[in-house]
Amino acid sequence: MPRARFVAVGAILVALATLAGVARPASHEDAVSVRVNLRAPKQAIDGFGTSVRVWSDPHVPNVATSPIPAAAQDAILTALYRRLGLTRARPVLDPGIQKQLGGPFDFSGKLGEAPIAYVKQAKPYGLRTVFPGPVYLEDWMTPSDPDAYVAWAMAVLRRWRQGGVELALYAPLNEPEIARDFPAEWMRQVVRKLGPRMRAEGFKTMLVVPDDENPDSAHERATAILADPVARRYVGALAYHIYKGDPDGWVRMRELAARYQLPVWMTEYASGNYRDWDASLDWAIRMHTLLTAGGVSAVDYLWGFFGKWVRTDTLISMDFDGGSYRGFTPMPTYWITGQYSRFVRPGYVRVGAKVTSAEGVLVSAYTGSKRVIVVATNPGSATRRLRVAVAGGVLRGAVKPVRSSATEQWRTLGPLTLRGGSFTATLPPGSITTFVATRRS
Repeated sequence: MPRARFVAVGAILVALATLAGVARPASHEDAVSVRVNLRAPKQAIDGFGTSVRVWSDPHVPNVATSPIPAAAQDAILTALYRRLGLTRARPVLDPGIQKQLGGPFDFSGKLGEAPIAYVKQAKPYGLRTVFPGPVYLEDWMTPSDPDAYVAWAMAVLRRWRQGGVELALYAPLNEPEIARDFPAEWMRQVVRKLGPRMRAEGFKTMLVVPDDENPDSAHERATAILADPVARRYVGALAYHIYKGDPDGWVRMRELAARYQLPVWMTEYASGNYRDWDASLDWAIRMHTLLTAGGVSAVDYLWGFFGKWVRTDTLISMDFDGGSYRGFTPMPTYWITGQYSRFVRPGYVRVGAKVTSAEGVLVSAYTGSKRVIVVATNPGSATRRLRVAVAGGVLRGAVKPVRSSATEQWRTLGPLTLRGGSFTATLPPGSITTFVATRRS
């Protein structure tokens, strides 16, 4: 998670392009026709979010201390949860909560008290789903002693409850392959043992597993957990990151989750390549492919806010000068994420969206709260015409488009007229457009 990533993206981008249907160039004359079927439900959407390091964490400004004013905290929380529409957070727990086996617990500052306070602070802004977990294990933890970890995790859960946050979800370990490569059997034993301990103390907490660095490692560990009928009682969601592997692994995770009727989440990704709008369109392609081919119910970027020293790993880049906070800037990934997160709300359902002529534009569709949402990304270098026909329900009123590009940020465009349940639009090169329609009840 919080370390430099040097990923060979070439092969992954080729696979993404193949799955997403953007493998060939197209001209302006190639109109893309899409049929949206409201009676072809796919996965329910659980929301969009990020991992979180708290305001007082020295990692954020990259200096020992740098107070972030209350007004700045309010502005950032507003930008993330109200404007951007994020609803999810994975608070990071660093090592040091129990430095020695059998020793005292320390929940001061960023080890417990500050993350609890952040969750309570962010909930009025729109935070709904919280699943904290350790980014790395304590040095004394070993694969041969899952019981010691379980006792440690119970102490964490109790402290959060004492602090006023009853956790519905908990992630036992971030990237077990990277965290000293703790094996699948260790995680199976942890889930199998932690579940009954939680229930014995009145916790209804479900576990987010395995939260691994790549889909292939996640598949290995998740398969072992779910094959155990006792352990799988306590699994609330399957989760993985996409720093390695390819979209075929995303599909395998989708199929595994479907076999056990569980949601699958992509809970962390960032790229050092996202330095400008054109490069960041890769994130739009990934979001589309995760939601469609990957069938994920949630998509989380790495950080919601962070100091600009991490460059592209954050949606909001914070500026510090000599340890003093100076302001923040939304990154291109912020605007791209918002083309989904502001409109596709938790509880919405993805529905079928089939390209029926031409290719090169990525289109997905969602419905909920009497709305139909269509998201279209044109990653190519030519303007494209889009024709969308909606079947399985009746739309009323006009279609309202919102677009982001290298020169636009959530720009509200003129309304589009519906004709027989269909509408047409123009998609500039390198753009992502969200179309909002009202469904007749």
